[in-house]
Amino acid sequence: MPAPNRSNHHHSDAMQPKTMFTGRNLLASAIALTAAFSTVPALSQQSVLEEVTVTAQKREQSMQDVSVAVSAFSGDAIDKMGFEEGLDITQQVPNMNFFAIFGEASSPSVSLRGISLVNFSDSWESPVSIYVDDVYRGNPAGSAIQLFDLERVEVLRGPQGTLYGRNTTGGLVHYVSRKPTEEFEANVSASIGSYAERILEGSMSGPITDSVRGRVAIKSTQNDGWQTNTVTGDKLNDTDSFGYRTQLEFDLTESGSLLLNVHGSSADQQSVGFAHMGYLQEAEAGADKCSVRVIQRGGCTSATFGFTGAEAVNGKFDPEHVASGAAEGLGTKIDTFGTSATLNWDFENFSLTSITAYEELDKFLQDDGDGTAVVWFDEQYAVDAEQYTQEFRLSGSTESSNWVTGVYYYKDDRGLLTEAPTTADGLWHREIVTLDSASWALFGQLEYDLSSTLTLVSGLRYTEEERDFTQDAGPSFYADAVDTRKDLSDQAITGRIGLDWRPAPDTLAYASYSTGFKSGGFSGSYNRNDLATDPVGAESINNFELGLKTTLAEVYRLNAAAFRYTVQDFQAQVFISVEEGSVITNAGDVTGTGAEVELTAPITENFEVIAGAGWLDTEFDSEQVIGVAGDFYTLDGNELPSAPGLTYNVVARYYLGLEGNGELVFQGDYSWQDDHYLQIENDPYSKHDAYGLANAKVSWHSPTDAYSLEVFARNLANEEYFTYQNTLGADWGYGVWGQPRTAGLRFNWKM
Repeated sequence: MPAPNRSNHHHSDAMQPKTMFTGRNLLASAIALTAAFSTVPALSQQSVLEEVTVTAQKREQSMQDVSVAVSAFSGDAIDKMGFEEGLDITQQVPNMNFFAIFGEASSPSVSLRGISLVNFSDSWESPVSIYVDDVYRGNPAGSAIQLFDLERVEVLRGPQGTLYGRNTTGGLVHYVSRKPTEEFEANVSASIGSYAERILEGSMSGPITDSVRGRVAIKSTQNDGWQTNTVTGDKLNDTDSFGYRTQLEFDLTESGSLLLNVHGSSADQQSVGFAHMGYLQEAEAGADKCSVRVIQRGGCTSATFGFTGAEAVNGKFDPEHVASGAAEGLGTKIDTFGTSATLNWDFENFSLTSITAYEELDKFLQDDGDGTAVVWFDEQYAVDAEQYTQEFRLSGSTESSNWVTGVYYYKDDRGLLTEAPTTADGLWHREIVTLDSASWALFGQLEYDLSSTLTLVSGLRYTEEERDFTQDAGPSFYADAVDTRKDLSDQAITGRIGLDWRPAPDTLAYASYSTGFKSGGFSGSYNRNDLATDPVGAESINNFELGLKTTLAEVYRLNAAAFRYTVQDFQAQVFISVEEGSVITNAGDVTGTGAEVELTAPITENFEVIAGAGWLDTEFDSEQVIGVAGDFYTLDGNELPSAPGLTYNVVARYYLGLEGNGELVFQGDYSWQDDHYLQIENDPYSKHDAYGLANAKVSWHSPTDAYSLEVFARNLANEEYFTYQNTLGADWGYGVWGQPRTAGLRFNWKM
């Protein structure tokens, strides 16, 4: 790997190169070797091992120069590796996971180092923030539809309590779109696959005038759905979505530019179906409970329904078959629209950045909570949300320092509707909630060279937040449900201090202490009484981390980090039952200890590997006791949900030159996670066995790489697994299946 350019280490944003990727390959010496072999003429074109420039500290840096646990993928690497959706990267990032309650597009929850949103209500924000083009997405629903034509993806693990818009305790995921280009370029890709899937994606970019550039990108995804409702024969979990993004970039002067971004998406599809699971050996009250393994295979029954999970789907208990007798159907509709204006202006000694953004979201979702043909508990959720954000940043540098400071404002107004139009005894339930949030923050960070090899990093952020909550309780099966209005105010000082040590040009070792904060909030669903609408207190985190980023033998990149954190007043939702409602609470304190390692390696001149592993141990310190299915569980000593103790991942790519006829690329990737719980109570019904997912792809690329053809398969072994589990009754619950094996063919063209 080329040595980091220390002469650029303290350049201001104005002095940084405009391209987001340097074009240098991390494996420069390996490429030099392969250039001598006519059998692999296109290795440098198809390799995914590269030096990625990131903006994790609000300025362009090589990922190897950033003293933060960050994983990053360039847009080219994402395309080459076949990542189709934004959450596909979770399989290739250590200690990163996700679970989805109503399907990936509508309610995804990302987990970093075990910290995630343990809550299905749209009234909350995640402790792992989602950003698209420097703009925070308060509600991640629908964001995945717009994730295409990407320049790169950055995943920052650990609290982000200094530089980023929303103060978070778990980390963040930042998707950066490709920008308008100086030269004309265009590309199109089309694919067909399992369940009649059709995906069409394209972009066009180039100059409009000497000082104006534009870019347009679209993506359409359609499929017939990979689940069948055994009650009606209809398909569920289908996809019919469309996303677009248009950008105009103006050169205002030699030192100023303005980027306008207008984007949106729409989806009209069927919700994911639930797998019904009984817990009893016999269909009578008081019967013994089955083993978890038999329960999760649909082999047990309940006194409530009198049939097993397998019988609910006519014996077809697998991801492709679910049951729903929902009278209102299982439709999901999500529409988003947003626009942003980013102004960059370079002055003599500093640079100014202004980001003004507006986002809106309309969402309507229906589900069948019991997952049976019986009309027992069907529900609907609707969200109408608008958010406005404004950020001003000043940044600069001297011979011995880099600095950035700024102010951030966030305004979010949400209207929430929760309805259970049909239940077992015909009762109607309705909650209408409005939640208005406002926040502002001042922040700054300074990197100061104490010597030629030692740098002090210090940052501070002051945050104030206010939330106003109003609930209108309509007809309800909760006799104590009330109309109410409440509010809360929070403030916090968070930040970071650390030391960076560079004993060699290609080695960075660091130690840091950082803090983060997530303000309190309100429950927007199934508030049984006035007490359930009381505000939940803020969540905070203290994190200590040691890290190493180095290059071995000039070509093998090795990044590692070890950490220990403590979360105070961890926020979590506990859904007790349909009859008892849900409780959102500060569940206690959580201690997490772990480590991560990532390796990129050119094994030979035409064979390369990307590998990673994560170790994690989390533990609650809590006095709370929660009932699940007639039993009581203390949270004390529990582990966080979706926080496996061990995860590992690997991508292997082999290149075969065809002597002037292009190149074949063979790719296999695999990710594995240890057993883990899917609920905070750590009840046995939510414990998931360890499993792994394997994918494969073979692609042919033309000699100039102007076009290519791919054949791919995902979940190659057809692994059956759940992305979520919940207990709704005294003797039954449900699971949400992950996607089964799929395969397809893709054609790519670019100029």
